[in-house]
Amino acid sequence: MKLREQIAQQPPYIRRASLPPEEREYTISRHIVGTRGGMHPEDAPYISKTRSRNHAPTTQNYFEIDEEGEAYTRPPTRTSARRYDLAPYARRGERRTEELRSPGKHPLFYIGICLVIMVAFLTAYTLIPQAYQRWQDERVYGYPRTFQTDANVSHTGTEHFMALNNHGTIEVLEIPNYPSPANQTRLYIIVRLSSQGADLVPATLSFPDINGDGKPDMQVTVLDGSNPSVWVLFNNGTSFVPKL
Repeated sequence: MKLREQIAQQPPYIRRASLPPEEREYTISRHIVGTRGGMHPEDAPYISKTRSRNHAPTTQNYFEIDEEGEAYTRPPTRTSARRYDLAPYARRGERRTEELRSPGKHPLFYIGICLVIMVAFLTAYTLIPQAYQRWQDERVYGYPRTFQTDANVSHTGTEHFMALNNHGTIEVLEIPNYPSPANQTRLYIIVRLSSQGADLVPATLSFPDINGDGKPDMQVTVLDGSNPSVWVLFNNGTSFVPKL
C-alpha cells in the first residue's frame, strides 16, 4: 500500500524587508534602553575637528518598517542616555577642554621670599656704606692716611703741617720752611686708636683761635666713623701744648 507522502506545512508569515543602508551598516548599540537595535546617535563615529553644530548626529534618523515593507521615520523615544551640549567646544572647528585652576603657592613660600629680601637688605645696609666710605678715604687720604696743609702760626712764618695715621696712632708733624738747630721739625702725638680698622682712620687739621689770645691754635679732627673726635693743642708762641 502506497503511503501518502506527507509534507509538513509551515504557517504563513510576513517576511520583513531589508533595513535601509543608514541602519544596516551599524552594530547594535549599548544604549538599548528605550531604543531599538541600531547605531545610537551618541555612538556615531566622528572626528573631533569635524564635529560641530551642523555636523553633529541628529536624533531624527530612526526608521520603522511596516508589514508591507515600507520604511518611514519616527521621532526618537526617551532614553536614559545622557546627552551633552557640544556647542561651546565646536567654535572654529576645534575641540577644547576645560581649563583647570592651577594650585596656589604655599604660604611658607611667600614667607621665605620675604626673609630672603630682608636679609639682603640688612646685608646691603651694613656693608655698602662701610665699603663706600673706605673707598672714599682711599681716594682722598691714601694709605697710610695722610692730610697735609700749610699755615702761618706765628712761629717762623708759614710752615708745613702733616697729620699722619701711623698704624693706629694719630701724629702731627710741624715742618718749618727753613729748618735750623734752633728751629727743627716738631712731632705731636695726638691719640692712639685701638678699635678694629684703626689704621684706616684719617685725621684733618685746622688752626682757629680758640682761646682768643690772637694766636692760632691747632685743632685735630679724627674722622673715626660717624662720631668724629676733636683734639686741641694751644699755641704758646713757639710750639703747641695741651694746656697753657
